[in-house]
Amino acid sequence: MIRSADAKAVALELHARYEHGRAITLIGRVSQKALFSGRPDEVMFWALVFAHYCGGDLSPAVDNQLDAFEPFILRDRYQQS
Repeated sequence: MIRSADAKAVALELHARYEHGRAITLIGRVSQKALFSGRPDEVMFWALVFAHYCGGDLSPAVDNQLDAFEPFILRDRYQQS
């Protein structure tokens, strides 16, 4: 189960600890490892981290697209309708 709040927390931590280029490189490397290891849950997690890192909150369009993954993503309480 992927928690949206965890992805936000990791994104905020990356902002606090690393320069932009280094943070993006780390996200890319970890995502690639997860992808080639056959870990789709980790790939989705790091994709959410990247989205939150680049833009903060997700747009309504992206939020709607994530509805297809609802069984795997535990949303924040304030996002649930």
